[in-house]
Amino acid sequence: MKNLKRSEKSKGIVAFANNTAEVNYKKIAQQTLSVASHVLKLPYTVISSDDSAFENTRYDIDTEQFTQWRNNDRYRAYELSPYDETLVIDADYLVLDRNLLSIFDQPWDYLLQRHSHSLVQPMPADMGPNSLPYVWATVFAFRKTPRARLFFELVGRVQNNYGYYQALFNMQERNYRNDYAFAVADTILNGYAIGTNSIPGIMLNVDQVIESITVNQHQVIVKDANKAYVAPRTNLHLMGKAYLQSSKFQQLVEQLVNEPT
Repeated sequence: MKNLKRSEKSKGIVAFANNTAEVNYKKIAQQTLSVASHVLKLPYTVISSDDSAFENTRYDIDTEQFTQWRNNDRYRAYELSPYDETLVIDADYLVLDRNLLSIFDQPWDYLLQRHSHSLVQPMPADMGPNSLPYVWATVFAFRKTPRARLFFELVGRVQNNYGYYQALFNMQERNYRNDYAFAVADTILNGYAIGTNSIPGIMLNVDQVIESITVNQHQVIVKDANKAYVAPRTNLHLMGKAYLQSSKFQQLVEQLVNEPT
């Protein structure tokens, strides 16, 4: 684990980043968290565990192949976060507005991202036929309370016994995913009822190969090989890793961290 910035403040941002043969997640996390810290005025920490033996695969939209994926420590967020109130974001989550700050004014133990949409295709509503509603582990928040601790202990239990829970809840994805483990743990903790504790708003997934992204004060323009998509300035889940490792993204990060706030 490497703390890049640690503060005496009780609120902060955390990302988990483990490099693979194809993707420098640590560098990406440094860039996206520097933007998030600038926008939200919160300290940040990047947590890495490259000695981890747990590996999985993910579908790479740039190559249209399955590639190495190493993100098994999310269930340890409670243990590893240096903050009393923590916002956790994926390395590929770009914070462009201050709306997430409003969550700290509300009473909760943890909050999950339950709603999403995409520029090009519908997002899944459920994790399989007759399964649980979809939950995203891309962005979530927690306070260091007994209930939040129990939630992450349950996530770890699901991860270690994923085959059992995958069958129990009829989840179509056989590969382990944090999204699925979060949904199961939340359901169990709520007495096998669907939870409602949600990050406000709808997460925008950019799930196509990206040519460029332009951000101004009011809008985001995402270009792929065929179209340009214009949306109000909002946080983005950038699922294509090639763009995140490009000089174009580096230039965008430099622009964003130098914006007046």
